[in-house]
Amino acid sequence: MKFRISILVGIFLITFLNLYSQDKVVGEYLQQYAQGKMNEVRSALPDLLVEYPNDPGVKLLLAVVLEDADKAVDIYKDIVQKYPESQWADDAYWRLIQYYAIKSDVEKAEYELDNFRKRYPTSDYLTTATDVVRTAKSIATTKSKEASKKITEASITTDVKKEVKSEEKPAETKTIGPVTYGLQVGIYSTKQAADTERERFLKQRLRTSIEEKVVEGEKKYAVVIGNYSSMESAEAAKVIIQQQCNCTPLIYKK
Repeated sequence: MKFRISILVGIFLITFLNLYSQDKVVGEYLQQYAQGKMNEVRSALPDLLVEYPNDPGVKLLLAVVLEDADKAVDIYKDIVQKYPESQWADDAYWRLIQYYAIKSDVEKAEYELDNFRKRYPTSDYLTTATDVVRTAKSIATTKSKEASKKITEASITTDVKKEVKSEEKPAETKTIGPVTYGLQVGIYSTKQAADTERERFLKQRLRTSIEEKVVEGEKKYAVVIGNYSSMESAEAAKVIIQQQCNCTPLIYKK
């Protein structure tokens, strides 16, 4: 009997240690992602998916590196529904709420925030999620009030454009490869100061990098959040990040 109990305890310990090691690996890759090391994370994913195909942490890793936000959202929903007790569930839920807020789907964002508050009342992401939804709601209200004015301005702009001759239009600048944008939330004279600021955003699991810039002949270090595929996406994310950094982010063309 004692021998059988010892075997069971041994199996439990092995399983526990494997899960702990697995979660630690996922956490390290999420940190790499936040630091902008996309290639390293993408290179590791195929092996992780083969070894741990149903692990919520590995699923979360896959979602955060996907360029298709809609597909990523489906994975976040899957994690929340199938693995609600996982340590990654509140992370997935927070990213789901952020997606709806950036998309300006305020009704959905508020609905999910209410569920998030009930299911994960002690989550580290709850305060940030609340601020993000509040900001999205405020922006939506402002946009609604100014809708008629914008329609009028757009109509006038369209009429003016029709009168501009094609030869008077500035030549378009050809860009080799895809253009991406980030949100500059600070610029510093030393790398050490920039690293300290970056750590603040890494704790929120926001993808953050440091970009070298030359300002008036001096090397500076800019702290940049995100990697957005269009100016529109960067503009939408800007109003959300503004609340998290308590600053006015500048859109940075990478």
